[in-house]
Amino acid sequence: MIYLVKKEGRIIPFYSEADMKKAGFSKAEKTVSDDEFAANGCYARLIDGKIVVGKTGAEKQVEQNAQRIGALKRQLADTDYIAVKIAEGAASASQYADRLAERQAWRAEIRQLESA
Repeated sequence: MIYLVKKEGRIIPFYSEADMKKAGFSKAEKTVSDDEFAANGCYARLIDGKIVVGKTGAEKQVEQNAQRIGALKRQLADTDYIAVKIAEGAASASQYADRLAERQAWRAEIRQLESA
């Protein structure tokens, strides 16, 4: 177990109850398993006076949105040749109607994720 104690706006981790007591603390503000602490990069902080281990749900969502936006932008880049072919007259929009609809949906999803 990891014992997390708040002191003067900081979080102090203790890796044993004995160490925590030796330092003069009788009760931890929060305890977490070693695995949970390690899985969150040994990352703990105070948010609104509460100890939070790892990232908040909102922070995780922002990261997931950024990853999805990156994937969508790669898909757009991978299909940019379609717009070039149409612009140069080497193909018609009707030949690529399905792909153009996908590209439009990808751009709409990017706008939605960016505004979230």
